[in-house]
Amino acid sequence: MRRYFIKFSYLGTQYRGLQKNVISNENLLMHDTDTVQGALECAFSTLNPRYTKWPKITTSSRTDVGVHALCNTAHVDIENKDDSIYNPPVAIAFVNRYLMQSNHNIRLLEFIPVKNTFHTRQFVKFRTYIYRFLKAKNIDEHRVPVAELTQCFHFRSKSFDLEKLRQGTKLFVGTKNFTTFSEKSISDKPIRYVKTLYSFELEKGCPLMPYDALSQNFDYWNIVCTGRSFLYKQVRRMVGALFALSNNTITEKDINVMLQVPNHKNWYPQVVTVPALGLYLANVEYCQEEIDKHIIKYNASPEDLVVTPIDSN
Repeated sequence: MRRYFIKFSYLGTQYRGLQKNVISNENLLMHDTDTVQGALECAFSTLNPRYTKWPKITTSSRTDVGVHALCNTAHVDIENKDDSIYNPPVAIAFVNRYLMQSNHNIRLLEFIPVKNTFHTRQFVKFRTYIYRFLKAKNIDEHRVPVAELTQCFHFRSKSFDLEKLRQGTKLFVGTKNFTTFSEKSISDKPIRYVKTLYSFELEKGCPLMPYDALSQNFDYWNIVCTGRSFLYKQVRRMVGALFALSNNTITEKDINVMLQVPNHKNWYPQVVTVPALGLYLANVEYCQEEIDKHIIKYNASPEDLVVTPIDSN
């Protein structure tokens, strides 16, 4: 087996999330193409149709049902012949052709041979999420541009104080206990609720299709959040609190109480968790020096699928 560090993007609308579900039938689990992980593993399996071991992907960042990614990362272990490796440019073209022909909204961006000691979560510096939303300039306008229907949230509140929302982002920055802003996880593993947000900012956005006449009827905004790691639905609940603050449903004091008295039971019922369709994992940043130490060099002809490693130590 050879290990590769991969970067990939996807639209999460048609998938049950990133991670494969636990299924008792091993064959169904291998071909779980309703998840991003399952679809990618099927695509990698086509590199070697005579495989005896199914490709295995380990992701750096999980995303929920309906969440998109501009750039997510993982490492994948793929069976190889004679200790050779797959030529990255050729493999990328091969995998993306399969994904396109199978109507998957997933694209492989990078495919880098690395040593088997590399782990995708080990050298992550931070992750950046973007929540896109649009607000009608005329409150009676509900004709959302078709390109935005599943990729941007239409915030319909009649009262909207943009400055309150902007000021509210500052309440979350720093090291805090975000228990109240996470939904209960079904995982048996211990959860670290204290997280550090490096930045949480509101910025002006833009339409995906500016030539659509309807796009001129809306203002577009991005809420950009950067931290090393996040809890289950944390970003969506924080954004929901900001929306509630902007339309006077709650106050800054209410947000501070939820932060200072962290408890799942202290979540204000007036606050609605925003839908997944506006959320994007924008980037996973690594310590590049550590990545470089694990990259395997190789000799390759441009058209060869399988190439010879120069140094595997």
